[in-house]
Amino acid sequence: MPDAADTPPEPAPPSRTGRLLALVRKLIDYGRELAATLRQPGTADLPAIAKAFGTRDIALILARIAQGILRATALETRLVPLASRPEPVSQPGLPSSRSPAPRAARTTTPLAQLPTPAQIADAVRRRPVGAVIADICRDLGVTPTHPLWPEVQLAITLHGGNLATLVMDTIEQSFRPLIENWPQPSPPCTPIPAVAATGPP
Repeated sequence: MPDAADTPPEPAPPSRTGRLLALVRKLIDYGRELAATLRQPGTADLPAIAKAFGTRDIALILARIAQGILRATALETRLVPLASRPEPVSQPGLPSSRSPAPRAARTTTPLAQLPTPAQIADAVRRRPVGAVIADICRDLGVTPTHPLWPEVQLAITLHGGNLATLVMDTIEQSFRPLIENWPQPSPPCTPIPAVAATGPP
């Protein structure tokens, strides 16, 4: 039986920032895999992907994925220096002095109006981490059925994001293609005016 002194110590659990960093890297990997899938001809999952993004425009979906990866990479750069610092002492029960984060642009933003990489990096530096993660989820079409959702949900809730708004956005996006393709009602028929009688037959 090995001596207890020879047993290597168990690794310390990841810090809160370390868990965030791991989640962001998973989102980056997911975005890259999704983009590679969409570039393959005859993608079988295209209807499900279009539903998650609220559009069938593949060019727009790929642009949103690229934007999400840029956001996540900028957030990764922001978090890496923090991961090696001691965790701040939390003070439960104190109200937050931070105002709610502004809502991100919807996924229906036209391709020409998407922010530039410099604008994305600047926004990531200024906004709460949870709000940035919610933006990344919008960009990558991450919905409550996604395997990463439990981690995403916790991160957004604990770090200044608005989970309820994200959920409402995902619901709206999933129904948008159906509404856009819903058959329009036919215009009402114009009744033929009756011919006035001019006398006895």
